[in-house]
Parts: sequence; C-alpha cells; structure tokens
Amino acid sequence: MKIIPYFLILSILLIAIPANAQRDFSQKSIDAHIDVVPLGFPDPAIRFGSEWMFGNRWAVGMNLGIGIPLPMNTALGLSQQRWKKGKYQLFDVRPEVKFYWLKRERIGWYLAVEGLISSMRGSTGKSYHYLNDNDTLQVNFDYADFTKTKVGLTGKLGGRMLVGRRMTLDFFGGLGLSNTNAVFSNYQNKTTSESDPFFEGENYIAGKRIVAHISAGLRLGILLWSKPTD
Repeated sequence: MKIIPYFLILSILLIAIPANAQRDFSQKSIDAHIDVVPLGFPDPAIRFGSEWMFGNRWAVGMNLGIGIPLPMNTALGLSQQRWKKGKYQLFDVRPEVKFYWLKRERIGWYLAVEGLISSMRGSTGKSYHYLNDNDTLQVNFDYADFTKTKVGLTGKLGGRMLVGRRMTLDFFGGLGLSNTNAVFSNYQNKTTSESDPFFEGENYIAGKRIVAHISAGLRLGILLWSKPTD
C-alpha cells in the first residue's frame, strides 16, 4: 500500500484546521464512517461502520465489509482470480477495541485490536490453484466454484482526527493472522501438472492454513452524536 499519500493528506488537513477550533476530541461521541481502501485488496470490498468513544482513552467499533467485484483486479500488484459476473460475494464483520495512548485537542494516536470473521464465495473460469500440502502440484481447470472463510485477529496502529466540527479522518496500518480455509469444487476439465511457483496469492491455495495479512485503511466519517465528559 502507498503510505505517503496518507501523510500528505494529514499534513494538509492539519494546516487547514482553524487555530481556535473547539476542543472536543475528548468528548463522548459516536460516528459513522466508510473505508474504500479495501477495494484494492485481494478480496475487494467497501467497509462501513461506527465507533463509540467513551470520553477517556478507550473506544470500541464495529465494521462491516461488502464485496464489490472489480474487473482486472491486481491487488497489491499481484494478479487475482477472475470471478464470473454476478458470482463474487463477500461479507465480513470486524469488531475493534482501541486504546488512545496519545491525545491532543483535535487528534489522537491509538493502538487497536481488530477481530475478523469473513465469508467469501465466487466462481472462476480458466485458472489453476495449488494445494496447501503440495505446492508443486498445480491443479488446472476451465471452471470451478470457490469458497473461503477466515477468522483472525489484527494488531493496528493509527491516528484519528477531527476536521472542522463533525468530520473525522482515521488512518491506520497493521499486521495480523487468520485461520483460512479455501475450497475449490465443481471443476470442469480438471487436470494436474507439476510446477514450481515463487509466490501465489491466498486465492490460489486450497486447504486450511494460517495466513498472515496486512491491514491498511483511510476511514472518512461524520459525528452523529457527541457529549462533553462529566
């Protein structure tokens, strides 16, 4: 992911914030936000959700992801399976707990733990995959159905800021692990061959395994409710 544009946006917004802006970052608040960065991930999706700040250093959030099929997706610079039109579906749930270790008037830096429960399915045309227990055996086919489930945790570092009185900007990055189970079925014209791949994306590996994943995002939100702390 390109991180530099995030910091350019942050710098511009910091300059644009009025010097006499209200000191309201420490208030209790609830926001609604959207994150379109995952459209560039291996399983493209739009995520939306809400965060509840308790007015101290803690906050909780819930985010939902809905799959958006993209033609010619090359997530993270790598080619991906070409899902048949109308066959790609994804839904994920991501509960989150944040601890703001540094807070200022209009911005807070946080550590977070995010859970992940994801279910994805699709159908692909002429393609191939490898087996988790045999990465030199390539399974080729003209058509196959695909399902994948993921359950995991992600550790994140990020910053959240207020822009004006109601807009919020949340940028973050992190690393995590997930228990992934990918299954291909209903093959057409299935054959096998020997291969020696250097690297393949997770949607090209069938079976159960533990997968490391990268988290990165830029959430744009709006405050729905706020209240000064007692």
